[in-house]
Amino acid sequence: MNAWVLHGARDLRMENRPQPSAGPLSVVVRVARAGICGSDIHYYEDGRVGDFLLKTPFVLCHEFAGEVVDRGAEVSTLSVGDRVVVDPTIPCRLCPACRRGRSNLCSNMRVFGSAASVPHLDGGFQEYLAVPGSCCHRLPESVDDAVGALVEPLAVAAHAITRAGGVAGVRVLITGAGAIGQAVLTVARAMGAARIAVSDPVPFARSFALEHGADRAFDPSSPAAPAEMAAWAPGGFDVGFEASGSPRALRQAIESCARGAMIVQIGTLPADCSLPANLVMSRELSLLGSFRFANVFEKVLDLIAGGRISAGHLVTNVFPLAELPSAVETAALKGKAIKVQVRP
Repeated sequence: MNAWVLHGARDLRMENRPQPSAGPLSVVVRVARAGICGSDIHYYEDGRVGDFLLKTPFVLCHEFAGEVVDRGAEVSTLSVGDRVVVDPTIPCRLCPACRRGRSNLCSNMRVFGSAASVPHLDGGFQEYLAVPGSCCHRLPESVDDAVGALVEPLAVAAHAITRAGGVAGVRVLITGAGAIGQAVLTVARAMGAARIAVSDPVPFARSFALEHGADRAFDPSSPAAPAEMAAWAPGGFDVGFEASGSPRALRQAIESCARGAMIVQIGTLPADCSLPANLVMSRELSLLGSFRFANVFEKVLDLIAGGRISAGHLVTNVFPLAELPSAVETAALKGKAIKVQVRP
């Protein structure tokens, strides 16, 4: 089978590998759709994501869905032919974080398509992949493979909204309207936000957001932006989500939110990022982090299946697996795409 293996920064190689077989507790999934995430772009461009450094060659991608083609003898909840989406996280379930119900903070976490653990765990940019049966969730007939591969980024958004305590009836600001920012917009709209604004310097991202649920879009590079935002949300926004990984965007969220507001950082910021800490103090702002997701994966899938979340619009580009390098380059171009997927 074909697999794209990352050997170093900008060094993706198509390799022919044996098709995997299922172990007692695993299934083999024929990958139907695989999404390109910002972390995949960072691994490709830099060979690392934050503190997670590529140490040995591995296959990227943690957003994928497909069909079960082989099943281990001890897997009783799935059948060959089932269409599934894979939760790419494998927490240990034993550490203090796991026992507190915060499995996303597991100290022994393994993630498909990530260098977070050693040895690295190969991800979905290949034709077939063996995964634990416990990681698989059946896709209802009403949910196609493309939307199935969106469950993971939508779960990231849902977890961030959960961290904020919910958004029903409040004014929301999302700084950064890339794939994760658009996912936050989609889920926040489904969860009852009263008014949602996005802020992004890229015209395409702003236009896309306005077409798909945002009430207002601001250009943070405009000198008029602060006054425009203050006029649109008098007193400031109730909840802010930083989804760009830009220190300027996080500063903007802090400066634009109301006294007592909640701000959730989703994006990965530079290690030496500075913040207007006195504003956090004097306005009694709550600044929280949101890392991956916990306890929301099935909830998001249920919301999609029930029609509460409509997410297919997020997929703007689809490439064959053979053209993965071009797909990654497209995903990295700001102003050209939101979510890029590949299919074997």
